[in-house]
Amino acid sequence: MHAAPLSPTLANVSLEDRCVLCVGGLTGARNHYRTQIETRAGRFLHHDGGREDNLHRLTPMLAAADIVICASGNISHNAYHLVKSTCKKLGKPCVLVKGTGIASFLDGLGHLAQAQATHDGPSARGDRVIRRRS
Repeated sequence: MHAAPLSPTLANVSLEDRCVLCVGGLTGARNHYRTQIETRAGRFLHHDGGREDNLHRLTPMLAAADIVICASGNISHNAYHLVKSTCKKLGKPCVLVKGTGIASFLDGLGHLAQAQATHDGPSARGDRVIRRRS
């Protein structure tokens, strides 16, 4: 599997010890997702969206995450609604991507970075937000 080229926005993203939960996606790409998060100083969590992982594990993982990236086409219907409703209720930054590959994952991460690049300092929850490296 080849690494997808980085967009200029994504190349400068630092997650600064934020916890990123990836829901769904390709099982074989999980290590690539982890690498993309950890090289940006983030912490990685993964739930497969109810395929093999118990859906009851998803709620505490969503609560622990600072950011959620969800491959919406590769998870159960219940997991999809749980991710959407929980992120909305808790005010978690969340992006739903249709694809399951690394390129879709990187696009989702870049989308979150663009959406939060204008923020500087603490978020509404008191956490640091995604910022571009200078």
